[in-house]
Amino acid sequence: MWEVMCEAKNNWQPDSEQIALKQSKKQAEQFWASNKYDVMARGYASYKQISARYRDASTAADYEAAMHSISHTLSVLPYTMKGLRTSVEHMWGYVSKHVHEEERAVFQHIFDTLEWQSETSELEPDAFETAAPLLLLIQEFAIKYDVTYIKQTMANSFPRLAENHQQDHN
Repeated sequence: MWEVMCEAKNNWQPDSEQIALKQSKKQAEQFWASNKYDVMARGYASYKQISARYRDASTAADYEAAMHSISHTLSVLPYTMKGLRTSVEHMWGYVSKHVHEEERAVFQHIFDTLEWQSETSELEPDAFETAAPLLLLIQEFAIKYDVTYIKQTMANSFPRLAENHQQDHN
């Protein structure tokens, strides 16, 4: 009996549905990893909601719906100063372990001079432009110190950052 069970285990092949689920999950997790700080910069509530979708996902359709939620959030929700601050703080946590004291001081100076709290609860149309210098600095440090996770995040997120950076160099 034991031999039959071992042989069955060794000959087991995943079916096409399991393979498709595994591929969907991997694709969705990569999409989330590369966009989560951009989502967070638009509001922590959206970030938590999408995180829960991923946590609870168990089918290819669930993962597809989670990716759709990300795309929808990125296309509809504006950046907020509060969301950008949270996102910057999270990404800085990865990068700050590698920087020198002078670099830390530059980051802290820029961070401290930004007006993070809005006077009103209205939309903050310049929120992204206000935080862009810090995002660029995080990106620069991630590249300099080879912080892979943040390098990948910055390469795939914050499309306006890439646009602003190109305009600065033209």
